[in-house]
Amino acid sequence: MEKVDILLPIYNSVIETQNCIESILENTPQDKFNLYLLDDKSPCVQIEYLTKYYSEKHPKNIFAIRNKENLGFPGNVNNGFAMTENDVIILNSDTLVTENWLEILTDVAYSDESIASIIPMSNYGIISGLPTPNSTVNELFSFEELITAFRNSKESGYIESPLLIGFCMYMKRTALKSVGVFDAEAFKRGYGEETDWCMRARQKGYKLAVAKAAYVHHIGGSSFGAEKELLQKRSKEILLQRYPQIDAELEQFVKETHFKAMRRDMMRSLPFFRKKAGGRLKIKMIKHFVSNRI
Repeated sequence: MEKVDILLPIYNSVIETQNCIESILENTPQDKFNLYLLDDKSPCVQIEYLTKYYSEKHPKNIFAIRNKENLGFPGNVNNGFAMTENDVIILNSDTLVTENWLEILTDVAYSDESIASIIPMSNYGIISGLPTPNSTVNELFSFEELITAFRNSKESGYIESPLLIGFCMYMKRTALKSVGVFDAEAFKRGYGEETDWCMRARQKGYKLAVAKAAYVHHIGGSSFGAEKELLQKRSKEILLQRYPQIDAELEQFVKETHFKAMRRDMMRSLPFFRKKAGGRLKIKMIKHFVSNRI
């Protein structure tokens, strides 16, 4: 296995970023990755100290890069693409990786030459969300509760998906060369650029995959804060204009309940109905529990 270049786009969020870096170091063999700390000119001065600390402590495979001007998420990642040569993983700074994550994603990537990109299972996002596709329900459980339940419920192999969520996205270098980089001009600050890339990859005949045996925990949205909803709305308008079929494809994928057994097993091992939740959230929990029974 050649080294994989992990691109960690950073904008403030010191504690989350430090926790993410530590999870990489704890769960990834040192000789299997290069880590690029891509600081998009964070106003928080602690970020510079943090990235410098790790790059000096691990000079052979951790590199600190600070942009002279703020490029936005897609532009920052494109900068990372340009300075690397291997397969890459775009990893949000508000994530926690777990054991064997890199090996599993790589194995899936090379199980089929037509696969362009892969994501792991997670607590966040409708595509690969566990124990339900609803992130609000999943947030009731701690990282420790979820990862323990996942270890006892995970499956091998992968599921082909119509698109991927870019919180942790393995991308083959061959696919990058063929499909191109993110459309930073259209998506500017961020949100939606990875979906656009996925659709372009599919147009070239590539597959997109979800690795069922890998789990990466995602806090979600910490870099964008209150701006998140505006960015999501704008990006959706662009995506629907370019790919009118995208919502129907995603809805169909969710209806097919590819991860039903895993979700059922996780719900049964978690204190699912002992968690305190409001009336509407309780109804959602019951709905997901019933829909994933066999």
